[in-house]
Parts: sequence; C-alpha cells; structure tokens
Amino acid sequence: MLRKWLWLGVLAVATSAFAQTYTVQGSAGWGTAVNENGKPGFFRYEVKKIINNDTQKVALQGFFHFTAVNREERTEATVSLVKLTAYGQRITENEKVAEFKGLAVLSVVSPRGGKRVRGEVTVVVKDNRAPNVQEGAPDEILVRFVAGDSTKPFVFKGKVVRGDIVIFERHFPR
Repeated sequence: MLRKWLWLGVLAVATSAFAQTYTVQGSAGWGTAVNENGKPGFFRYEVKKIINNDTQKVALQGFFHFTAVNREERTEATVSLVKLTAYGQRITENEKVAEFKGLAVLSVVSPRGGKRVRGEVTVVVKDNRAPNVQEGAPDEILVRFVAGDSTKPFVFKGKVVRGDIVIFERHFPR
C-alpha cells in the first residue's frame, strides 16, 4: 500500500513539472545600419526573456555585437554585451519595439592605439517591415554605451539597409 502512495506521489510531482508553460519574448537581428551622416554600423544579436508562467520566474539570455567604422578617421568602435540585465518589448498593431540593456565592453581601435572600457549598453530596435518588403520605413537601431567613468556616451542611431530585425513573442507548453 505504501508503495502505491509513493508511486502516486512521484507521478503527481512529474505531472506538475511537465505541466508548466513558458512565454518567450525576444528579438534577433543582423545586418548593416547607416546613420544620418552615412556612417555604417554592423550588428548581430539575439536576446530573449523567458518567463515561467506558473512561477513567474524570469531568465534573460542573449548576445549583442555592434561595430561602427569611421573610414576618414580610420577608427573602429565595437560594443559587446557581457551580461543581459533587462529586456522589454511593445508589440502593437502599428509598431514593434524592443529595448534591452546590460553590462558591456566598448573597444576602440585607431592608428593611435586602442582602448577598452566597461560600461552599460542600452539598445532600442524597431521592427518596421519584413526583409523582402521594400515599402514602408526600414528597421531601426539605436545603440547607446555609457562608460562608468565617462560623461560622453557612444551613440549610434541608424536605419537598416541590409539585414533584418525581428521582434517576437511565443508561448510554449513544457
């Protein structure tokens, strides 16, 4: 009799473990964006927020790499996300916007040498259209890096000329 109760308890625990549902909110993108001065920025990223709908526990995962090139000054600035600390998104009938931030490293390389600084990056992306659609506004990206000891942030805001940005929300039973 005790053996039956033990197996019934194991079955109940296993059933509750498999009955959990998850919501995944995220954004992914790659490509080239050009700012208002015609300077290119190359980006590649995938970030997501995983929400356990039963316990409301949240997990953040992802990576982000961005490189801006200034050919006249022969400099290259690269922002790399070290740890994702926040993610939020807004999906409506008219717009899809995601914002994420985290601890990051800015590396600047020039003919005078190079330097690396730690700080925080905030990225705002807009998914305005599918990559195969030519009508409408192109996707947009805003990268803002603030070093812990600096008063002047690194900022790049541009429109995607090659590549795509996708913002999504999916629901999964486990």
